[in-house]
Amino acid sequence: MIPLLGSRRKALLLGAGVAVLALGECGVAFAMFTDSTTAGPGSFQTGTLPTPGGLAVSNGGCAGGAEQTNVTSSWTGSPALDGSGNYLVAGYSVLRSAGSSGPYSTAGTVSGTPPPTAYTDTNPSGAASPLAVVASGSGSNALSIDTSTYAVATVTLGGPVGKEPNALQVTPDGTKLIVAEGAAHQVQIVSTATGAVTGTVSIPAVGATPSEPNAVAVNPAGTTAWIVDAANARVYPLSLATSTLGGAITVGAQGDPTAMVVTPNAVPGLADTDGFVPNGGDPNILAVTPDGAKVYVASFGGGSVEDITTSNDAVATTFALPPGGVLGPAAPNALALTPNGCQLYVNDYDNNKVDLIDVSADTLAASTTAVGQTGDPTGMAVTPNGAAVYVANFYDPSVSVIATSSYTVTRTVGMASGSAPYAIAIIPSSYYYEVAGTHGGWTSVPSSPAMYTLGWNVGGWQ
Repeated sequence: MIPLLGSRRKALLLGAGVAVLALGECGVAFAMFTDSTTAGPGSFQTGTLPTPGGLAVSNGGCAGGAEQTNVTSSWTGSPALDGSGNYLVAGYSVLRSAGSSGPYSTAGTVSGTPPPTAYTDTNPSGAASPLAVVASGSGSNALSIDTSTYAVATVTLGGPVGKEPNALQVTPDGTKLIVAEGAAHQVQIVSTATGAVTGTVSIPAVGATPSEPNAVAVNPAGTTAWIVDAANARVYPLSLATSTLGGAITVGAQGDPTAMVVTPNAVPGLADTDGFVPNGGDPNILAVTPDGAKVYVASFGGGSVEDITTSNDAVATTFALPPGGVLGPAAPNALALTPNGCQLYVNDYDNNKVDLIDVSADTLAASTTAVGQTGDPTGMAVTPNGAAVYVANFYDPSVSVIATSSYTVTRTVGMASGSAPYAIAIIPSSYYYEVAGTHGGWTSVPSSPAMYTLGWNVGGWQ
């Protein structure tokens, strides 16, 4: 509410309650509330509650359970007081929508003197059931799985791609699927709404060596995809608006790099097979926590996962994965973080099992979960609500669904014979938030909306 200016004392009877204008110094009149919810600023032509500003949304962390997905909203509160020294804004209502144009409904409220200026939305809901897109290693198609009904459909990609595609990534807004096709030396941009290929970009050869695009990472703004050419040790920025390739960046040595992720501050990180890790053996997969504090590196040949602290680039913990009953030594080939950053799932390619690391406690679970058959699993991704991990089983062919709450396989989705599931990505869920100031039964104009994308897989298998 803004102060009301005037030169006369005035009182209005408003149903069961009264709102009063009190004459202050210099003839300035201030609006004051009674305890009745029927009295308030709606009765004054010029009286309004201040609209909160500076709304920001962020990852809500692990509070409430590792399988939960939480979003924290924070904003700038109003210090305005009424004539009796009470806060004009007595509380805030946080509003949520699954679409940019609404409708918005209440996600939660806070109140106090002064009221808090932050709220954590636990397990937001309302978004459409996301699709899991699975690269079919046997040809030019991908498969999609409805994560609610588990129905399987075909996503047709253009061009002969041989035993590809071998890497998938989704833009943060969930509208585009970026497909790296090493055997076809190209990258395709696919509309997730229609399945249509909207852009095909050739990755150039270097001299007589054809390109091999085998990893993709997308920046948080969703404007640029970073493409790895493993055959020529190069990385290219790809404009997703124009489908044009930028200049090459030379990295590593021949055969490098093998994986890439973008940290939350939009800095890409690479994994090179000649990089140093304590156990030795090709660090080939990366995962970064939502807060950017930790990077996990899977070493296929070393049978371990390293926890690296990004603030000092030091290895904090090395997890030696337990051997399996198939081929013995562990061979981690994929990583998948839950959206809240609480759990890290690690596949063991040679022993068809998935290991689990508790990120908060920095510990490795004693048990493992079996999936597929020898040579499985390959790619992994987590649903936006953090409830399930989808694991692509190349040889089975199938996709295993692991419940994060119980660390058990709750469903196995069969794929078409010969489909050879390889990489996997799950379309994220976007939520839009607004916040409004409240006093009794009145609310301010809502703030400008802020978007948060759940399940954008910045830390998954690339």
